[in-house]
Amino acid sequence: MASSTLTRKVPAEIPKRDKTVSVAPTFCRAEDQRPCVTICSPSPECSCDCEGVRRVLEEEISAKNLDLSVGQLKVGCNGDCPLGPLVGFPQRGFFYRQVSPERAREVVTGTLEKGHILFDLLHIDPLKATSGRILYDRSGFIATIDDSFCMVQVARYFLEFEEGVSCGKCVPCRVGSVELREILDKIIQGEGNPEDLSRVELVCRAMQDTPYCDFARTTSAPVVAALKHFRSEFESHVDQGVCPARVCEKLSKEDQE
Repeated sequence: MASSTLTRKVPAEIPKRDKTVSVAPTFCRAEDQRPCVTICSPSPECSCDCEGVRRVLEEEISAKNLDLSVGQLKVGCNGDCPLGPLVGFPQRGFFYRQVSPERAREVVTGTLEKGHILFDLLHIDPLKATSGRILYDRSGFIATIDDSFCMVQVARYFLEFEEGVSCGKCVPCRVGSVELREILDKIIQGEGNPEDLSRVELVCRAMQDTPYCDFARTTSAPVVAALKHFRSEFESHVDQGVCPARVCEKLSKEDQE
């Protein structure tokens, strides 16, 4: 009986990787214009160590030789910092909350480098009431996952989310929410004026102080927070005809270049 011989194909030699060449982790998409990771910035009212988290993120990214930079969240906070320090992942559409400098290294090695989700840090809205890229808390905390958002449009988004839900029994809620949407639409279209901002504050105050129930308060509260923390963006729209985030199409494009 003829003997058979088993042969094994020798694989081609695998080229060695030049460790000096930066590599992008699979978690991030090089073609995406959004940053891969963002962090909130410190403010006088905030006590959380977001600068410490940023420093560790940047150090670990550099040590791992990852071709990434740390972007910026937009955050308005009254000092309570209910979720901070916040780390955002704009390309994936989710946040980590209460990230400590100690856990920041794990964010890089586990999530950015290997694509693992750290579920104990993952922020999940139990009501699923808003976009995964925008956060709001009744303390007056408001945040977007990166700095590409127009805060006038964010305020309008919250009103749109509640549109048609009011029972309509009280004037502050029935009329106020409609008027707020109309004013913000004017501002977004580049037709706003300084009096509109005073009108927004007046309508919000009526919705906060005189409704029959809490619905008008919860509807207007995100608008109050956006105007309080990002008033300069609203003023840029009405005073200069400029959207700082460059997303309001009807505003003067020449001034934004």
